Amino acid sequence: MSINFGDGSSTQQYGGVGSSGQAWNNVFSNRSNNTWYQNTTGRPIQIAIGLLTSRHIHIGPATNNYVEVVHTGSDHSEAMNGAIIPQGHYYRTDGKRTWTEFR
Repeated sequence: MSINFGDGSSTQQYGGVGSSGQAWNNVFSNRSNNTWYQNTTGRPIQIAIGLLTSRHIHIGPATNNYVEVVHTGSDHSEAMNGAIIPQGHYYRTDGKRTWTEFR
């Protein structure tokens, strides 16, 4: 299976969700707000973060080159604010309530 990112110029191959030993992990106690983390697993991962009021999730190929993929409004977000993180990309939030990763 392939995942195409951006304009299609970047493609990553992987064996399919869950077929490569990936599993959901509660990483809340291992993650801090306003800290960049890099996906170094060798395959795409998915994050699922519950957010506080007026908070964000940023993802990008570098810590100075990123996009905002989630911005909560005036209510806490109990739902999964999920995104796929390509291999080598960075990700962060500024207001975690919960944080799990499929890695």
